[in-house]
Amino acid sequence: MSRVHLCLGRLADNPYTFEKSRVRVFSIEELCFFLRENAYLLDENIFTRGLFDWIGKECALPDLGQKLNMLLKNKEKPESFVTVIFEYTGYFDDQEIQETQHLVEVSADVTLTEKQKARADYFLESRRYVLALQEYQNLLHDSEGLSPVFLGKVYHNMGCAQAKLFLFEKAAVSFEQASRLGGDPASLLSYLAAMRLHLKEQEYLNFLTEHPEYYEASLELEKLVVERKEGWTASRNESVVAEIKSAFFSGEEEKCTELMGGVLGKLEEEYRDYVVQ
Repeated sequence: MSRVHLCLGRLADNPYTFEKSRVRVFSIEELCFFLRENAYLLDENIFTRGLFDWIGKECALPDLGQKLNMLLKNKEKPESFVTVIFEYTGYFDDQEIQETQHLVEVSADVTLTEKQKARADYFLESRRYVLALQEYQNLLHDSEGLSPVFLGKVYHNMGCAQAKLFLFEKAAVSFEQASRLGGDPASLLSYLAAMRLHLKEQEYLNFLTEHPEYYEASLELEKLVVERKEGWTASRNESVVAEIKSAFFSGEEEKCTELMGGVLGKLEEEYRDYVVQ
């Protein structure tokens, strides 16, 4: 069952209108939703005395309105207003408040395009890969006038999101574009890694034969693969791997299957979390 929200104040007789986005809100809850959904677009022009007076009078929340006007007088940053409003209303939990605050912070003093990328990058870092992909695709749809280096970064991060969703063929295309546009060696390595995961072993070897210019990079990639494999087995998975090996070589087929099922179950659960929108 969804969480129940207790409404504060009252519905406004006169809604507040955000001119740039042409959005009207009639309550403090609608305001909270608007701020959360548009966190990456918020700046000091959003938080005005007019908005805070509206909260005090139209929403019948004079204490909150007065507190916000005091912050305005002290020239506080946009994220401070968001935090105060969210904490006062209790509309979002602590994690959602922190996420929104972070989005407002990273979006300060940058262009709209940079704000959109910051939002997409945040989704990527938060393992919300589907949302990240949508944001990157929107950026690329309106890419006219953007520098090759900036576009290279967008393609690279989009490739990362696609790879995390096991869309290796699409990730390879994105990483290749990133390498051509930005010239970052990391994009080239990621391109080869995506190709290595997408193609069968012999197909990948044939691919390298056809592209001798990737020879040195492919050797570097193989070193990284070995390091990652060793790192994976030497970390928190070491005991699990050892237990699975022991059961396998002891002929304990049922136990081996059970242990492997547990590991796969955790990976499947993580994957489901990644694709949640």
